Amino acid sequence: MAGLYIHIPFCNSKCAYCGFYSLPSLKLKERFLEALKTEIVARKGYLHGETVNTVYFGGGTPSLLSIKEISELLHLINETFPVGIGPEITLEANPDTLSLEYLKGLRQLGVNRLSIGIQSFFDNDLKYLSRRHDSNHAKQCLDWAKQAGFSNISIDLIYGLPTSDAEQWNRNLDLFFELGLPHLSAYALTLEPNSILTKQIELGKVPPIKEEDALRDYEILCRRAAENGYLHYEISNFCQRGMHSKHNASYWFGTPYAGFGPSAHSFDGASRQWNESNVAHYCEAFSAASRHCEERSNPGQKLPSLDCFVVPPRNDEKRVQGPIVEIEQLTPEQLYDEYVMLRLRTHWGIDLKYMKREMGERFSTYCEKQAQPLIAQGRLSQTREFLYLTDAQMLFADGVAEELFWDN
Repeated sequence: MAGLYIHIPFCNSKCAYCGFYSLPSLKLKERFLEALKTEIVARKGYLHGETVNTVYFGGGTPSLLSIKEISELLHLINETFPVGIGPEITLEANPDTLSLEYLKGLRQLGVNRLSIGIQSFFDNDLKYLSRRHDSNHAKQCLDWAKQAGFSNISIDLIYGLPTSDAEQWNRNLDLFFELGLPHLSAYALTLEPNSILTKQIELGKVPPIKEEDALRDYEILCRRAAENGYLHYEISNFCQRGMHSKHNASYWFGTPYAGFGPSAHSFDGASRQWNESNVAHYCEAFSAASRHCEERSNPGQKLPSLDCFVVPPRNDEKRVQGPIVEIEQLTPEQLYDEYVMLRLRTHWGIDLKYMKREMGERFSTYCEKQAQPLIAQGRLSQTREFLYLTDAQMLFADGVAEELFWDN
C-alpha cells in the first residue's frame, strides 16, 4: 500500500498567512506540467511496485489546473504505477476557482474527495486573511460540490483570528455542522516567518494574533466536535466515523509515499527525499536530466530511470544533493523518533506492541520508561499498550514528543 502526492505550486494570489511554497502566477504552468510528467515517469520504481491506494493533489491551488490537465496527470499515474481498485483521489481547491461545471468534470475523472479552503464563513475574517472569495461564494461552492456528486468533502477553517470572537467561531462551527460535511481540518492561525501577514503585523497595519484566542477557540472546537459525533483523529483533523483522510493517515502510519513537484517530500520506509522549493529550477533540472537520460538510454528505451536525477551517495554519506532531489537515509533511531512524533499527533497514539515487534525491544522499553514521568505529570496518557494524548494534551504534542525522543 502506498500514496502519491502531487504539488501544484501556483495560486491566483498569495494569501497573507500562507507558508506553503507557491507562486502567484501561472506563467510557468506549461513548463511545470511537462517537468512534472517527466518526474512521475522517471520515479516509477521509487515505491518498488507497491499498490497506490491514495492520490493527493495539493498546493498551491490544484484547482487552477484544467480538467484536461488533471485528466492527463491521472492517466499518466495509472499508466506508471499499479493503482488499486477505488483509490482515494483528493484535490485541494479554493472557492474562487470553482464552478459547477468544473466540479462535475472532476467527478467524471474519478476525483472522489475534495478539500476546500473555506477558512471562514465570515467576510471580515476572509478580508483579514486576504482570501479572494466571500462567504456567499463559499457556501455556493459547497452546494455545487454536492450537486456534482461529491459526498466526501472536507473544508478548512482557521481559528484564533483577531477579527473573530467566541460567538463568531461558534457560528462558523454551526454552519459546518448544519452542512453535514464528513470532515473538517481546523488550524490555529500562526505567523510564518516570511508571510505577508507577519510583515503587516510588524508594521502595525493589521491587528496581531493572540495565543489566548487560539486556546479559547480550540477548546470550543474540541467540545463542539465531540457533541456532534466527530472523531478528533489528529491534532487539526475531525471526521465522522470512517471518513478520515486515508492519504494523510498514511503519513502518520509510516506508509510509503512518493511526492512530485517542487517542495514535495517522499518516504520509502527507509529514507526521505524532497524536491527543491523553486519552480524554475525544478523545470530546468528535469528538462536537463531528461535530455541526459535520453543520451544514456539504450536503443528502444523510452523511460528514463531515477539514477539520472540523483547523485548517488559516497561511502558513509547520509545526505546527497542531486540536480533536484535531496536524500536522507534514516537510522533506526531516527525512524523511532519519527514514529513517536507522528503517532502522538493522532488519536491512535503510540502502539508499544507494534514498536517492540517492528523496531525492537530496546525502543519499546526506552519509550515506556521515558513516558512514565510524563504520565505522572498528566502530560501523557496510557491505556494498556498505547500511549496517547487527550484533546487538552494534544496542544503540547511537540514538547511531549521531544521528551520521548531517543537520547542514548
